[in-house]
Amino acid sequence: MSTAKVTVGIPTFNRAQWLRETVESVLAQTFTNFRVIVRDNASDDATPDVMRSFCDGRIQYMRSEQNVGSIGNINRLAALADTEYVVLLPDDDILYPGYLGAAVDLLDRFATAGLVHSAFDFIDERSRVIRRVHPVASGSNASIMRRDRALEWMMFSRWALCFPTVMYRTKAIVEAGGIREEQEPFGDHELWMRIALNWDFGYIAKSLAGFRAHPQTRTRAIAAENGATFDARSRFFLYSQIKFERRMDFLEEAQLASPTTKRFTALATLQLLAETAASGLPWNEAAGRLAKLVRTYPRILLRPALWRLVVAQLGGRRMRSALSRALTRHRRALGRPT
Repeated sequence: MSTAKVTVGIPTFNRAQWLRETVESVLAQTFTNFRVIVRDNASDDATPDVMRSFCDGRIQYMRSEQNVGSIGNINRLAALADTEYVVLLPDDDILYPGYLGAAVDLLDRFATAGLVHSAFDFIDERSRVIRRVHPVASGSNASIMRRDRALEWMMFSRWALCFPTVMYRTKAIVEAGGIREEQEPFGDHELWMRIALNWDFGYIAKSLAGFRAHPQTRTRAIAAENGATFDARSRFFLYSQIKFERRMDFLEEAQLASPTTKRFTALATLQLLAETAASGLPWNEAAGRLAKLVRTYPRILLRPALWRLVVAQLGGRRMRSALSRALTRHRRALGRPT
């Protein structure tokens, strides 16, 4: 076992232009009891030169002679972690100086937490902040979300967790089996749901990482591979569909109690509807889908998110009218009074 407390694993492939800043952001941490493993997935750019420029005994540079794929590279880093905690930091993102200390503190204090994540900044190619994102509404600087609540939250949260902000208890990610190749893209979402079956989630409300937006990101590549155009609306529509599929894959495998599965399916469906409506789904089609969801799971009417969707995203008065007509037809078909 390493004497370090944390392994920061950096999977990299042809990102020499950002890798230096990524590594430097780790070395600048106020918490210093860590090791860094940079695993080069057969880059053919200046990555080896960048890594040779660092003289720090905590850094281990490993180069693969063959590209094993991005998920294979990430999982190999998780397997190499012989420390209590592990961070898997993409080679184009950065950590702010207080990240490791805050994340370690929370995991140390709550033994039931399998991971901790934080608020984050979208940054551009020059590391300028575009906007700040708080995935969890929290009234305190640090909080714990119980596993049942975390799993429910994963069903309907737009952002859920941001990958570079996550510190894992190494035991938790090993038990969950890492990211599955067959669950790509967005296999990290399915991994987090598997972790939530047995572990609580920690959250730090302070922005502690920079998530870089640029044309060569993996999410942009996902859009291109699936035939989506590069405009934001079409990408968002595609990502929503894929995340919904991951949620359904998880529920099929998890074999939760039937009422829980039904509730989670309804929440995931509502979230998909909200996101696709925001991407331009016609309001009459959205009304039909929403009416079907209510017929299948009437208790969804108790969710404030449904009414926010009706009022704010799906056409207000027309949407309410269409939903009312759909429910009336359903009651008539069942022979019930309207």
